[in-house]
Amino acid sequence: MKKKNKTVKRIFIIAALMLAAYWAVGNFCIKVHTQTLLSEKITSPVRIVLVSDLHSSSFGKDNATLKNLIKRQKPDLIFVLGDMYSRYETDRPETAVEFTTALTEYAPVYFVSGDHDYSDKYFKALEDGGVNVLNFEKSDVTVKENEISIYGIRSEWFSPTFSLNNAFDPADEKRVNILLAHCPYMEKYTGFENLDFVFSGDTHGGMIRLPLLGPVYYNGSILPKITYNGKMYDKGLYNVGGTQLFVTSGVGNYPLPVRFNNRPEIVVIDFLNKEK
Repeated sequence: MKKKNKTVKRIFIIAALMLAAYWAVGNFCIKVHTQTLLSEKITSPVRIVLVSDLHSSSFGKDNATLKNLIKRQKPDLIFVLGDMYSRYETDRPETAVEFTTALTEYAPVYFVSGDHDYSDKYFKALEDGGVNVLNFEKSDVTVKENEISIYGIRSEWFSPTFSLNNAFDPADEKRVNILLAHCPYMEKYTGFENLDFVFSGDTHGGMIRLPLLGPVYYNGSILPKITYNGKMYDKGLYNVGGTQLFVTSGVGNYPLPVRFNNRPEIVVIDFLNKEK
């Protein structure tokens, strides 16, 4: 009996250690998700890194692990998609400011706010650190001979009548037109003609993702594949009326580190030419 009890105890300890290791990897080991996007407007390859939803998390001292991972991708542009800190006092904006401004050493950085990180003091600190903050603004850039227009909007609140057509002049169909928007509310964006790509975060990929059932939570719904009536844009690539949307599940673990089957990620977007 004692021998049997020892065996059961060993099995229990091994199982507990395996679960702890799986939890740690699933919540604190960042993966690189690489996505290729094609466009006839792209004349030469462009690499972009997407980072979202840090929520003041730390990956190494001063987020050195996360910074070095981004640096190794050798991006031409970096898009930071909001919620880099949480609105509660225990999450300090300083972490988000230090991290985001440090990325300017690797490539030009473009930032849009989320529904947590939208104070004017924060925006000024980012701008003082060399970050391009886009609050309903557009930036025209040339990257490796590609003419790109980057549109950015704040996402903490939308009026019922919100439209990109009221916020911006018509987009030039000859340029690569990209929208940065923390929330993937495609019903708000698709009426804007000549919009090629949208990059968003916010969803955290549902935090917990179950085989076959997908995210446990999305936009107020539990098990949304069963209960949600609208179109879901929870994680990954979608084609919506000719506009390509990519939603990243982000890097942070807000409100708790309970990610399952959904590791923290940065996303590498490789734009390549699509032959006509």
